[in-house]
Amino acid sequence: MKRLLVIATTFLLGILAMNSCVKEYTITVTSNNSDWGTATGSGTYVANSEIAITAIPAAGYYFIKWDDENTDNPRTVVVNGDKTYQAIFSNNPNGGGQGGGSGTAVNFSGNIDENTTWPDLGLPIDYIVDGCIYVNGNSLLTIEPGVTIMFTGVNGGMTIGENAGLRMVGTADKPIKFVGPTNNVNNGSWDRIQISSKRTDNVWEYVEFIRGGTSDYEWSAVVDVQGAKLSMRNCTIDGSLGCGMDLDYEAKLIAFEGNTIKNCAKYPIISGDWCSLFDLTANNTFSNNTKNFVAAYCSGIDLTENTTIKKLPIPYYIDYGISVSGGYKLTIEAGTEFYVNSEKEIRIAEESALIANGTAAEPIVFRGMEDEIGYWKGIRYHSQKESSIMNYCKIGNCGENEAGFWSACLSFWNGSRLTLTNCTFGNCRHYGIALDDIDNMNSITHSGNTFTGCNAGNVFVETGGTYNGVDYENEQILDNLPE
Repeated sequence: MKRLLVIATTFLLGILAMNSCVKEYTITVTSNNSDWGTATGSGTYVANSEIAITAIPAAGYYFIKWDDENTDNPRTVVVNGDKTYQAIFSNNPNGGGQGGGSGTAVNFSGNIDENTTWPDLGLPIDYIVDGCIYVNGNSLLTIEPGVTIMFTGVNGGMTIGENAGLRMVGTADKPIKFVGPTNNVNNGSWDRIQISSKRTDNVWEYVEFIRGGTSDYEWSAVVDVQGAKLSMRNCTIDGSLGCGMDLDYEAKLIAFEGNTIKNCAKYPIISGDWCSLFDLTANNTFSNNTKNFVAAYCSGIDLTENTTIKKLPIPYYIDYGISVSGGYKLTIEAGTEFYVNSEKEIRIAEESALIANGTAAEPIVFRGMEDEIGYWKGIRYHSQKESSIMNYCKIGNCGENEAGFWSACLSFWNGSRLTLTNCTFGNCRHYGIALDDIDNMNSITHSGNTFTGCNAGNVFVETGGTYNGVDYENEQILDNLPE
């Protein structure tokens, strides 16, 4: 009777499956290297059923774990979706190993279309990659501590798709390394790692990118972060024919701490989005780069919340100028330096507040990329926010060719508000400060400001009038702001 019941139940499940009343999922079971071992259990199963998957190591090899860190073998899994399980084998019972058993590196080319783990093989070079690897779909490539990956030429690299992921967590003693061919010790011996994924498991720690960056194109970089989310700690980029990193399309650095970028022929970091630069912090190192600046190739900061530009160990290079708008507060940390490109300006819109609160020891610097007089246009100030502050700021080598309101290092538009204290204006083509109207003084609080080398005068008043009982003429030049 019991046997008849089982047969009837099995028959009924089959009828239901044929009628699409029972959900089925596909389970895929793979091996990280078929020479080291195989895995069984792949198939299509009814939802919520329990199945066994098994890792079978080859002679001389060991099963280490599954790619989700589970170490059961055989292992029982519940079927609740299409899933891939990869068995990780090694010839070392503690992990690591010696390649395919003959002490040789694993050669790889092409695409990665499923979750894959590359363990440490215990070799000087663990994996040899020919061309560019594409990590596609929802695949996650996990690279374990101590792995060294060698690209065979200048087209070598990795591209991580929008839904894929790359997890690389090395240690101080066992960093993960990307290198070019052993017979090419020049910068640019391989191309780049490009990532577009917003996955939270894009975590890179103690990873070394050595002598990549095959192109000297302005935007070429060893690490190319295109709209991705990335946590990057204690990593090193050493050598590039172009830049170290490119942050673009609103790339988000969840963490960026303890990293070193050095020996790049261009900038250590370049970006086309200001929002990508707001995540940078001071506890990183940039050294021996030909253009040792964080390069901002973007003009607008449209604030959607109160935002801080952080002090870095190197200056920001402002290629297109800056226009700050959006109605929120922009805070600039003490000690921050801005080097501005020729004929560009910094503009603070009426609805946005500026908090540039430096100190005597760490002033905030606004200057041109070159030292020549009048190299850039200066700060065009329109803010009507009472909270705006400029304290211990150095503003220099500004001014347009023609003398007038816009030919000062700091030009106040009528109605703008600011507390201006302890600031220095110098090396100006024409004026240190320009007032659109003497009435500006009703909304400017000032003290302790100094002027040096302002060739046409310290303060220019375009439209005169009476302020504090004193009459001022149109286009009058003053030694300092009126009291």
